[in-house]
Amino acid sequence: MVRPWLIAMLLFAIFVVGEVGAPAPAEAVCPTTTLIIDSLVRTCWECMFPLSVFGVTLTSFGEDMHLPAIGPGLAALPPQLCGCVCILPGVCIPGIPLGIWEPKNLVEVVRTPFCFPTLTGYTAGSAFAFTSRGVATSQQDEGVEANYHFYHVHYFAFPLWAIVGLALDIGCLNYTGMYDDLDLLYLTEVDPLWRDDILATFFYPEAFLINNPISQAACAADALAAAVTFPIDALWWCSGSWGSLYPVSGNISGSAGGDLKPAALSMARVLNRLARVGMELWTSANGPLICHDYPTFQIVKGQYKFELMYPIPNIPPNCCSPIGRTLFRWGLGKQVPAIGEDYVFLLWKLQRCCML
Repeated sequence: MVRPWLIAMLLFAIFVVGEVGAPAPAEAVCPTTTLIIDSLVRTCWECMFPLSVFGVTLTSFGEDMHLPAIGPGLAALPPQLCGCVCILPGVCIPGIPLGIWEPKNLVEVVRTPFCFPTLTGYTAGSAFAFTSRGVATSQQDEGVEANYHFYHVHYFAFPLWAIVGLALDIGCLNYTGMYDDLDLLYLTEVDPLWRDDILATFFYPEAFLINNPISQAACAADALAAAVTFPIDALWWCSGSWGSLYPVSGNISGSAGGDLKPAALSMARVLNRLARVGMELWTSANGPLICHDYPTFQIVKGQYKFELMYPIPNIPPNCCSPIGRTLFRWGLGKQVPAIGEDYVFLLWKLQRCCML
């Protein structure tokens, strides 16, 4: 189901924005996948771990755990109870803090505008001439050309546990009033900020603060942390070894080869974009904040990990990785030239809740 506001934005872009890029060439092909049908088979269910109860990790199945805590549900706090259902003010029913990773979203990163591999390769074709695509070149000083990548990103709600009914067995995972099936939430084709670095920078002025060598050098620590465990949330402008989350646009400098890294960075920038406008919530809050999910208007990188589903799925023991992890641990041999340069990721989120 496509949201009405997305249709309104699309019509606005067609009639108001006009042509600001080149249409996809005729030879561009949108890949066809059966991800929805095969999701139960393709998904690495080990990614739901580590599992914690009372703030203590029960099992991890080899999945990475947060530091300095011993697992999800523990933030340097001792074993604890929680209370989210209150009979009277200050009188609440004791519950058990639970921390678990939940498959929540599908993220398509594609070269061709309005190409939806998840929807069996559906595409709107070349009718929309205002969008850009693929790898392009820009003229630099002294006639030197520089390549940069440009992908479009589609962000779907995909609550897999709710779809298969598993969420009913975990009492505190409440989908009432939320998305309980596949739903398109956001696409970059109708977002003018995604194509314009200058516009994106002025819309998110904090980019001026971190546009200096010292701030960018700090991202080395984030890359090291992501390679071993999870990225550093305090370095909110970094995306580990992938690059910078700013500007929040789709233009990523780099060579014409090696498309997976800029594709992953495009996914991370969209998460940052959605967090900045309050569409992504803080689901991993602990202690007194465990009862609700809150908008932080800043990305919480440590609550995400992803699994590559297409073109070549990740397999154990490297199924899921956090934002910014080096491709040497999860991305080698995952690109198929010509026919496998579009990507689909399954996004897992750390959900902490109070189970009665």
